[in-house]
Amino acid sequence: MHLLPCTNCQHPLPVTPSQAGDSILCSECQTEVSIPKLGVLRQLPLAEKADEGKSARQKQRDGGVSIVFAAFGMIALAGFIVAAFCGIRWVLIPNLKTTDEHVADLRADYAERPSAELIREYEQMVGDGIELGVPFTYKRIADEKQRWGQIAGISGVTGLLATVAAFGFAAVGRRSATR
Repeated sequence: MHLLPCTNCQHPLPVTPSQAGDSILCSECQTEVSIPKLGVLRQLPLAEKADEGKSARQKQRDGGVSIVFAAFGMIALAGFIVAAFCGIRWVLIPNLKTTDEHVADLRADYAERPSAELIREYEQMVGDGIELGVPFTYKRIADEKQRWGQIAGISGVTGLLATVAAFGFAAVGRRSATR
């Protein structure tokens, strides 16, 4: 691909050898520019050589944008992987009981037990104290499920924000490269 300067504004227009003899519109001033024959076209500078004219500062900025894009992409990938793992763990933990269901089960159990057994249990509670050192099993399982859900949500949001940031940096880099 060769760069043909516009006859009106001198803006470089990329043209291919297959376009020799045709005409194109200048993207800057909308002037119709005639493309010369193949012999003259081959004497024009190549588009790849025009890229060599980029300043070292522009190349460094492009490299920096690429590194930032890759870093945010890796953070996004890690966030989505952690979110998927935690989400699967959250789904696999069963919902056992709620406190209301537990109390209803205790009431039904106490209604069926003999009075002497209830008196012995009461005396044991008075002697040992009514304070429970460890929450009931259903409560521990519910708390664990809630923690997995929170971690999955935080990781998913982190992955989403990192994705938005990565594409934001890529858009900024692309916009500054066209200037």
